[in-house]
Amino acid sequence: MIATASARRSEDQAKKSLSIKHWIDDLPWVQANERLESQPTVNIEGLVGGYTGPGGKTILPHRAAAKIDMRLVPDMKKNDAVAALKSHLESHGFGDLDVNVTGGYDPTSTAASAPLIQAQVAVYKRAGIDPVMWPRTAGSYPGYVFTGEPLKMASGHFGLGHGSGAHAPDEYYVIESSNPRVQGYDGAVLSFVQYLYELAK
Repeated sequence: MIATASARRSEDQAKKSLSIKHWIDDLPWVQANERLESQPTVNIEGLVGGYTGPGGKTILPHRAAAKIDMRLVPDMKKNDAVAALKSHLESHGFGDLDVNVTGGYDPTSTAASAPLIQAQVAVYKRAGIDPVMWPRTAGSYPGYVFTGEPLKMASGHFGLGHGSGAHAPDEYYVIESSNPRVQGYDGAVLSFVQYLYELAK
């Protein structure tokens, strides 16, 4: 699935959209996608510490804080990941740090063969789109509520229309499309109606 998706997507366009010149560890395109789809991450979102005002200070900072997010993949659990982080910090002499967990959840995955996903594919194909299938997304959403215990149901992302720049100041979604190949908001809503009909079959 990763090899097929990598062959269909443009590496140059992906780099341009992320404003980068190369992948981590200079991995080739397919291996970079394998890493993205299969490995957990710890991302430092921000660091604050010490004195940064005018003039100098000759004492050590009394406080520092870091905000991180951790991306989990299947067979990992949120609570286990938090425990592993605390253990790692302690093993490097930072056992006195406070670790405050402010959210999070277990990873989620649904088979491409699931009827829910196949209904999505059918609607896309009727709209003239041959969708690119990924094993999972590198973003986050609480799909585990459906795919985990006790429900163990399928869950997935779907919808026509176009948007980009998620969580960025320039995030957008097309409301009224001037391109006949791109649905606007009304077409996006209609795609969900078509999806429900497809599921009803």
